[in-house]
Amino acid sequence: MFRLTFQYFLLVALLTSTISYAQESQNQQWDLQQCVSHALTNNLTVSQSYLKQRSSELQYNQSKLNRLPSVNASASQSLLEPTSSSIGLSASMNLFNGFNTENTIKKNKLEFDKQALQTEQAKYEIEIAVAEAYLQCLYYKDNIKTAEKTLESSADELRVAEAKFKVGSIAKKDYTDIKAQYANNEYSLIRAKNTYAQQILTLKQLLELAPGENIEIYEPEIENVAFEVPAPIDVFNEACQTLPEIRNAEQQLAIDSISLKIAKSAYYPSLSLSAGVGANGDFFDNESEWSGNKSLRLSLSVPIFNKWQTKTNVETTKINSEYNVLAIESTKKKLYKEIEQACQNAEAYQKELEALQMSLEAAEESYQLAQKQFSVGATNATALLLAESKFIEVSLSQIQAKYMAILSRIVIDHYQGKSISL
Repeated sequence: MFRLTFQYFLLVALLTSTISYAQESQNQQWDLQQCVSHALTNNLTVSQSYLKQRSSELQYNQSKLNRLPSVNASASQSLLEPTSSSIGLSASMNLFNGFNTENTIKKNKLEFDKQALQTEQAKYEIEIAVAEAYLQCLYYKDNIKTAEKTLESSADELRVAEAKFKVGSIAKKDYTDIKAQYANNEYSLIRAKNTYAQQILTLKQLLELAPGENIEIYEPEIENVAFEVPAPIDVFNEACQTLPEIRNAEQQLAIDSISLKIAKSAYYPSLSLSAGVGANGDFFDNESEWSGNKSLRLSLSVPIFNKWQTKTNVETTKINSEYNVLAIESTKKKLYKEIEQACQNAEAYQKELEALQMSLEAAEESYQLAQKQFSVGATNATALLLAESKFIEVSLSQIQAKYMAILSRIVIDHYQGKSISL
């Protein structure tokens, strides 16, 4: 009896803790840093880049092992009369091949470092993508709040209009216009919630969360979004030193230099050393006498003519190197354009936000005044609805400018190698 009771309480405790953990996980709020950290750990693109980096490391380690001699054992048996058998052990080692082996090691090391930079680039891109998705979630969440506030005010207006229409204080058209506006505001709220849900799905996909897993984002208190916008050229100079994309392109030039040496190594003769020991006899004849043999060879191979294949490889490598030099210049030119555009956007959004803040205060005051006037019959429904529409329009524009200014600051900071934060 005691054993059953203990098992019962143990089961209840286990279920309670599981439910409690599930509820805690479900109610957890994710801030920006948590989202970025989770994405860097679980995002498939980043994980794939890590696998490529590991593969590149294996290639580099193998190229170093290629300096060692190769050793092979062999055995054979003749099946026709008279039968004979042989066994042997051989080894060979390259002594000189135009420094091809050493240059290949250097190249593979550079390729490994380049793949590490590509992993950093993948992480850089996912950080920006998560930050943008997170800010859009905040933006759409604020839109829901604006829509809820507007719908609440619209419901008050509809009640006032309905009371006035019943006593004949306003025309039916005014009443139906306000009723239609209320319905439109209801639709706007539904649309805002749906858009927010879609953006949450986008964020969950970036975080590689399961489709059925709920997520609630943390809403930080952002009172001041103003910041001093740096000069584009200063941001560009820092970006050239920190961005994986630029360092990756410059790494390719070093790889091209080694690749040219590898291509030219085919012009040089190659020297190799081989040695072997063996024995001949017959496994199936007990009276057979085995005879041993051994060999030691030094082989020299001098290239004379290979249909100009080496020359073609060398010229092709040079062309690829020149192409990559131009690619770096093109990348830097594109990068500076993006940075300059980001700095211009940051200044524009801050000025726009400042102007919209003043406009919002005026629009809200005008809307409140129109509501009071309508309630006492000092204005008509048309003026009320115009004031309401203006207030909604300015509110949404102010929210958009706010988050675009924040995103511009995050992008500029990231160009400078700073961590993402609100």
